[in-house]
Order: sequence, then C-alpha cells, then structure tokens
Amino acid sequence: MARRQLSGLKPQSYEHPLDKKALDALQKTGGLETLVRKVNEWGFERMLRMQLTGSHLQVGADSFPEVHALTREAAANIDLPSMPDVYIAAGGAINAFTAGTGKPMIVISAEAIDALTPDELLFVIGHEMGHIKSGHVLYYEIAEFLPVIGSIVGGLTLGLGELAGTGLQVALLNWKRMSEFSADRAGLLACQDPNVALTVMMKLAGLPRSCYDSANTEDFIAQARAFETLDGEALNWIARRLSAMDQNHPWTVHRAQQCLQWIDTGDYDRLLAADHQGPRPMIGAAFCTSCGAKLAASAQFCSGCGLQLRAAG
Repeated sequence: MARRQLSGLKPQSYEHPLDKKALDALQKTGGLETLVRKVNEWGFERMLRMQLTGSHLQVGADSFPEVHALTREAAANIDLPSMPDVYIAAGGAINAFTAGTGKPMIVISAEAIDALTPDELLFVIGHEMGHIKSGHVLYYEIAEFLPVIGSIVGGLTLGLGELAGTGLQVALLNWKRMSEFSADRAGLLACQDPNVALTVMMKLAGLPRSCYDSANTEDFIAQARAFETLDGEALNWIARRLSAMDQNHPWTVHRAQQCLQWIDTGDYDRLLAADHQGPRPMIGAAFCTSCGAKLAASAQFCSGCGLQLRAAG
C-alpha cells in the first residue's frame, strides 16, 4: 500500500489526553528537576550509550538493509527531524525501547525482527520514534531505570527523601504508561494500517507463533471493546489501576482499546488526510522551536532533539 509522508506533522496533533494530563502532573511533582539534574551530573546517559553500543548490533544499509529501510520510512512518514541510530539486541521476547536525548537510539529485540512482518515492524519503529518526536525520552529513561538509579545512589536521598517511596516514582511510572498511548498513535501514523497495529498487539499479548496465520483479529477487537465497558464498573476500575501501579506499560488489550477509540472518533482518519505543511517551529516557550516537543518550564535543552534552549547557569 502507498503510505503518506506527513510532512509538518506536530506531536501535539496526536498526543493522547491521558499522556498530557500525566505529564502535567509529573512536571508539578516536587523533586523532578533535582533528579534530572543529578542524572545529568552522573553521566548516566553516557554510561547507558556505552552499554548499548557495546552489546548490540548496529543497523546499517549494508548490514540490515530491510530494517534500515523501514527506519527511514517511519521517520519520513511521521516527519521525525533527525534519524536515530538503531540497534538489534539478543532477546526472546518482542520488545523495543528508545534511549538517548542528544542522539537517540532505538533498540529492537531479535525476536521482534523474526516475529513481526515488515509492516508490523514499521509500527513498532514508528512507536519508538513517537517517543522521540514527543520529547518523552529523558523522562522515559529515568522511569525505566529508576530502580537502577536507586541502587547506585544507595542511601543518598538527593533531597527527595527515600527515592523508591516518593510520589515522584509513582508520577513517573504513571506518565510512562500514559505516554505509550501517544506512541501507539505515532506507530499507527507510521504504518497507516489499523489492522497491522492490532496484530502487533496480539503478538505482544501472547499470540503463539503457530497461530500467526490463523489469528482472528475480529475476536481481539471484540475483546478490546468489551474491556472498554469494564472501565465504568467501580471494582474493575480500582482493580485495574492498583494492579498496574508497578508496570511500565499499560495492559496490551487496554492499548488496543485506546487505539480503536481514536480510530472510531474519526480523529485518526482526519489527521492522516490533513495537510500538515507549514513551518515546523512552534509558537511559544512551551514547545521546542526545532522539533515541537513539549518542554519543561526550566529546561535548558530539548529532550526530543537535544536543541540547547538557553545557556547553562
């Protein structure tokens, strides 16, 4: 199928409202600025980059041409300002993640390469690029590796009290889960096929390889729509949120339900058909003038593209 390149696409145009609400709450949580400053002082990202580049296989036009081509297509389809580095990691699960604020890196598991079709892999790569485009990566890293940060600092409190027990950790994990809904929308805009997005989620939910060719997407859609009705029942509402408190991602069926809801409203089709041409810079200090990513009030650099916003100090 022919896919549109959505030149001029702004992350705010597909940002999920729960992502925005959770990010606003996170940025108002005491201690976030201190934690970000300390992570930068420790050079945590440099250590992470060293670990990733020293452990995994880098994707290039010659070494992994199919993955490289999909990466370029995903970036063009959602108008990512710059190309991230892509690596393939050993692993027995379908997985991918993004790291690095200055020069982002996308790491994809070997199992994802084997288990997903090219279109499905395009969705996954677009999802990860959505995190980059929306400026999620800095907070995403901190939320992902907060237990490691806690073990490194040991008894240090950083002026935040016990790191593992603060409201900051809860706010970070809650935002991280909600940010996945925005990234799923970016993945759908990259692959431009709702059925592809849903089959990826079926595989993430545990679809056996032996059922890949015979899987019934309609049954999964019905399950996702049935899940939506549970949200109105008080006991299920409480149980779902309590059980998700320590999880980095929303439940996969919940992700499918949110994706379907976006499609059902017609917002996905309208965004796909819209003319996004125009200058990329955003108006106002709340957004990066280069990539349009949302900025924290005290930010000195853009967590989406690394643009320096003001002189340090």
